[in-house]
Order: sequence, then structure tokens, then C-alpha cells
Amino acid sequence: MVSSSSAPDLAGLATRIYDELLPLQKEDSYIVFHQNDIFDLDIIPSDPQGNHDVNLALRVLQKLTDEKLLKVVHDPGMGWKVRTREEALKYRGLTTEEDLVYSYVDEAEDEGAWTKNIKSRSNLHEAVIQAALKKLKSRNLISEMKSVEHPARKMYIKSNLSPNDRATGGPWYTDGELDTVFIDTIMNTLFDYILKKTFYFSKSYGGPMKKEPKKVIKKMSPEEARAKRDQVLGAEKSEEELDEKSKRMKYYEKNLPMPAGYQAYPTLDELTVWIEAHKFFTQTLTASDLQQLLDVLEFDDKIEKVFIASGGLAYRALRKSMLNEDDRGSVLNEAPCGRCPVFDLCEEGGPVGPSNCEYFNEWLLL
Repeated sequence: MVSSSSAPDLAGLATRIYDELLPLQKEDSYIVFHQNDIFDLDIIPSDPQGNHDVNLALRVLQKLTDEKLLKVVHDPGMGWKVRTREEALKYRGLTTEEDLVYSYVDEAEDEGAWTKNIKSRSNLHEAVIQAALKKLKSRNLISEMKSVEHPARKMYIKSNLSPNDRATGGPWYTDGELDTVFIDTIMNTLFDYILKKTFYFSKSYGGPMKKEPKKVIKKMSPEEARAKRDQVLGAEKSEEELDEKSKRMKYYEKNLPMPAGYQAYPTLDELTVWIEAHKFFTQTLTASDLQQLLDVLEFDDKIEKVFIASGGLAYRALRKSMLNEDDRGSVLNEAPCGRCPVFDLCEEGGPVGPSNCEYFNEWLLL
């Protein structure tokens, strides 16, 4: 260890160390400094063998901690983070109890401090903690914080900080409530863009050629015509999924897959830039935000990941997903007449007619 007959200049060493650490902390607010980082600055004297004076280093760091220019954190193990001089000034004028409570709120950073944790760590009486919190709030040093992750907890955060996404729920929450309308809107926007990049619409293509069955309409008795109508319309009415698919089949058949080797499927970066460039939403959505929704779309079997020539990942829509989207066909497809297998027989006085059709009358009342 270094020995000297003169007392070391603690204040000078502390100032030099602080001036070296502060720019690094401003560059990366999450960085935590440890003992080896302090020694690497080559400010603390060392002996010819390169051994630093550990006791001197601890005294210097304690001085900076006492002046609130450093705060102790556990990362794990003991480390330090640097405060600005303006932030350190906020500790002046606080009582011992207020200082202690404020330090816990300060240490919690953007996660916020739970009053129960403050009480267990400080061993202060509830009344003392509440008085300290009230004083700190009056000085605008802390403010109450709501957390969607822990809605029942009483939490506090430094007034100059904003809660992190875990507390606010990120862009998917509004006033602490999950904004399902906003989420659905973004997911539909993403899916529509991927869909357009996955298929091309053919106006002339009408699907595979189907052999038309021979019609035997005129040979049907009224009882047979009504039975056939009831069989088809009644089944579609009770089986919603089949009904939805039948209404969309025409749109489905006119959308054809891109040829083999197609490489223009959208990537996450492309989707992020596209969303931001078109200003669809007031909030700025990051790539990680959109990735969450793409994962949901993939889980719902609407899209899938594909590898492209550049070596990255892209997304394409699954063909079957078009049968699950909102109906884009004509409103006539919704009327029972558009799906009735004996439509050509429907007339007043015929085997079936509009005046006595229970399905048509029910549809008119919707």
C-alpha cells in the first residue's frame, strides 16, 4: 500500500473521480460503477507493484456518497451511480428520515418505490414514512405513481422521471386501461399491409372451374323446395363459421399467391418505417412494440415468418387468413336470397316465395 507522511487530498481526489465518472453516467444512465472501474481511472495512487490503496479509495467514495454525488446500488454487489450536482442539492435540508425515504425512491428509478418496501427496508414507523412522503411531495421531489402491473400498490417516483413501460403498460394502455380498440386497429393495419405484399388481386380469375350440376328445379315439389331451402339456410344460420367462409370465398379465390422466389415480403424494419412515415397514430411505436403485435398475428395463424435472400426475417400472410377477415363482398351476400339454393323457384305462388320466407322476413327486421 502507498504510505505518505502527509494526509491525502480527499477533496481533490473526489473531484477528479467525479469529473471522470459524470460524463460516462450521462452517456449511459444505466451504467453502474464498481471498485475496479474506479481503479481503472488511475486517480487513486498505487504502489510500484500496481496495488491501489483500497482504504483511500473507500474514503474518497464515502466522501462523494456523503455529499450525495454518488448513490450506492446493488448490481448485484455494491456499486455506485453518479448524480448531478443539481440532483445532489435536493438532499440538502432533509431530515434523516426524509433523506432515507427519498434515497429509496431515488434508487427505484423509473420502476417506482412501493411504500411497503420502503417501510421494510427503512424500519421506520408508518406515521414517520407518511410524514416524510408528504414533505417530499410538497417540495416536488417525488410524486405518486400508478402501475398497471400492480394497480393496488401505493407507489412513488421521483418527480423528474417518467414511469417505465412495465408500470404504464407502454403504448397499449390509456389511463391505466388496456386500449383494445387501439391494439386491434394497429393489428389490422399491419395485417392489411402484409396481405397486400403477399398476394396479388386478379380481376379476371374466378377460381377453379367447377362443373355445374344439372338443375332439376322444375321437378321439385313445394315440400322438396322448402326442405332444400331450410337445409341450406338453416345450417348456415346455425354454423356461423361456414357462413362467413362462404361469403368471402369469391374474394379469396381472386387473391393469388406471389410466384416462387418472391422476396418483397415486408420485414419488421419496413413495417416500423411505414407505420411511422404515414403517421397513422399519434403515438410513436417502436420496432419492439410492433414485434409484440406481429407475434400475436403469427400466433393467430394470420401470418408466418419467412427467410428472405438478405438473410433476414420477413412476414407473409397465410392464405387461409383471408377467410377470417371482415367481409369485403357485396351486401347482397348477406341476404338469404344470395345463398338460397332454390332462388330460381322463389316467386309468389311458387313452391317458395318472399312473402312466406321466414329467413327473408327475419333478415329485413335486422
